[in-house]
Amino acid sequence: MRLLESVMNRIILAKMARGGRTSLRVIEENSRKPRTSNQDLLFRLLKDNADTEYGRKYGFGQIATVEEFKERVPFSTYDDYAPYIERMINNDEKNLITVYPIEHYAVSSGSVGVPKRIPVSRETLDHYNRNSSSRFFAHADEAYRATHGGKALRGKGLNTMEVSVRTTKNNVPMGAISGASVAEFRSFLPYVFTSPEDVIFPEEQMDMKYLKLRYALAEREVTFMMSAFMTGLVDLMNYLVANWPLFVEDIRAGAINADIKLSPGMRAKLEAGLRPDPARADELQAAFEQGFDTPIVPRIWPDLCSVGSIGAGGFIGHTERMRTFLGPDVRIDFMVYAASEALMAAAPVDDKPEYVLLPDSCFYEFVPMDSDDEETTYTIDQLETGRDYEIIITNLSGFYRYRIKDVIRVLGWRGNLPLVAFVYRKNQMLSIAGEKTNDEAMLWSVQQTGKDAGYRFADYCVYPDTDSDPGHYVAFLEPDRPMDPAEVPHVRDVLDGYLGQANPSYGKKVETGVLGPLELKISQIETHALYRDLMINKGVSANQLKPVRLLDTPMKERFFFALAEDEPNRD
Repeated sequence: MRLLESVMNRIILAKMARGGRTSLRVIEENSRKPRTSNQDLLFRLLKDNADTEYGRKYGFGQIATVEEFKERVPFSTYDDYAPYIERMINNDEKNLITVYPIEHYAVSSGSVGVPKRIPVSRETLDHYNRNSSSRFFAHADEAYRATHGGKALRGKGLNTMEVSVRTTKNNVPMGAISGASVAEFRSFLPYVFTSPEDVIFPEEQMDMKYLKLRYALAEREVTFMMSAFMTGLVDLMNYLVANWPLFVEDIRAGAINADIKLSPGMRAKLEAGLRPDPARADELQAAFEQGFDTPIVPRIWPDLCSVGSIGAGGFIGHTERMRTFLGPDVRIDFMVYAASEALMAAAPVDDKPEYVLLPDSCFYEFVPMDSDDEETTYTIDQLETGRDYEIIITNLSGFYRYRIKDVIRVLGWRGNLPLVAFVYRKNQMLSIAGEKTNDEAMLWSVQQTGKDAGYRFADYCVYPDTDSDPGHYVAFLEPDRPMDPAEVPHVRDVLDGYLGQANPSYGKKVETGVLGPLELKISQIETHALYRDLMINKGVSANQLKPVRLLDTPMKERFFFALAEDEPNRD
């Protein structure tokens, strides 16, 4: 890096790390009296929003206790707020669901149906900035100091984020909430990330995998990686394995490959900042020619010490795959447990896929999943280790007693704050005959099957076939290498057996003929990555692309059936 760029890099990273350390201190302070701080937040929200249309409807001004709040205010879903949000966006109406100015609308991809447009207040954005990116830089700085003799974090990061800037007719920004956070630091980004501004904020369709890697590989001092989801990083690494000669050639020439899709103007703009670097090309070629059986990242970026990405839960297979590229010494920050509606928890330490709830981010209620009573809720101080709960939130942007349909598990405690893990989405549960198979059961079954069969199945999905008699599951597994068709029947039987262990109700219903036996299809390698590329080309933000686990739309059904290996493998 040039001198000015290097100085700015260190200043900005130091500032971000300081902000992150403040965030970690606040988490520790909140761990002392979480019930008090969480209830204080609730009563502030009720007081501030008492004269909104929603607040008057449910008598916010007359609520004096948590129990009164539960009695007066019903559970809600997005549909309860959609008419208000339409008025906010189309008519610029104020004080409908919140008095706080809305600075962004988070366009959520959702599970199915029309995308949601979720209001985001300034305070919500501040929570994202402080507890997500800034907190990561505090962890990255700690990791860098541990391996560099106490020196502060320096160098650039490979960031897979890309931001599409749109606005409502009243000029309120719209898009992924992760992009909103990135956009707030737009002027600083060239000093922190390897990608130029035109790649982070693309204004045309481009081969983003190529461009992100092209600029990152040209940098010797890459010290961290960031991605909304671990799938983004794994997709980049797989692209690198398949196309490394292309990058060596282009870095040697100081060019962008002629086959990469770019408008002439954008190509000229991007290439103007590139210079031939034969020495770097030689370094990379030597590393790549050694193969990929050992971790490639330490060989091409020896100073890289930290990766920040959501990689727990359904992403754990991708985290395991990413570890083969990183090696054992690079720390993984599992970042946050969040949705477009709120950032609810953050990882307090590296390399542990567990999150501490943030009592200053939203007011929480919890419905035990092992209870038949779905109306009685518990507060943050009443949770029990080992139990699963549906999480209900009252957020900082106008949603009250909102069912986000997530189920979390309490793993333990950090001080008096619960340590939790996301378990599954209630609305993505498989239940043809009342068996209620959730994604946790499916994930465990797939992982155990992979261990038995000697494959890694980072990606999988399931289709509930209700047209056959009896109905049955059609599982799609994507192996890490080609599978011999002769192995498929055995793998199917193993998977069906593990699924019966993970969900005894499923096993019993298959045994008694209420459900038919599992049907297994093997997805072609890179099928899920191709689906993500397709969604990006259709305009879905790459920052929102979660793994497909349930084929719940006709488009998903057609796509995954079409790309399955055509082998007769069901009895």
